[in-house]
Amino acid sequence: MQLDVTKFSDEVKYQPIGKLRPEIVDFILSKKPEFAGRISSDTDILFWKARVKHTERHRDDFNSSDDFDEYFKNIPSIIQNPDYISIHPTDESVSFIKKYDQNVSVAIKISTQGQMVYRTMYPLRDSQLNNYIENDRCWEITT
Repeated sequence: MQLDVTKFSDEVKYQPIGKLRPEIVDFILSKKPEFAGRISSDTDILFWKARVKHTERHRDDFNSSDDFDEYFKNIPSIIQNPDYISIHPTDESVSFIKKYDQNVSVAIKISTQGQMVYRTMYPLRDSQLNNYIENDRCWEITT
């Protein structure tokens, strides 16, 4: 599945971009049990139209505009098949990190009502990723 922003219109304000695999849900719950009852492999992750403009603000942070475009359309795939998962300690979000020529982080917000919503995408320096790993905020995924 790829993200297709042409599906947005005045009537279509969001689109589902997939669901978490059960193994990913189990992994997240093993690291943050407080998310029990709030995340599920049955729940769609929603991408709101307004997040396109927000994400565009990070375009120049990537190695190239072409890289940004490639990663952007592959947001659903990054969420489905991350190399790492990071859980923010205070803001109820989970980042799915994929290693390409640079690390790409895709963050989703987990609401108290059980909604999962795309938040942002940005590049992550190796030093940042290593810091998260060293501080037990990020883990490699082997599932």
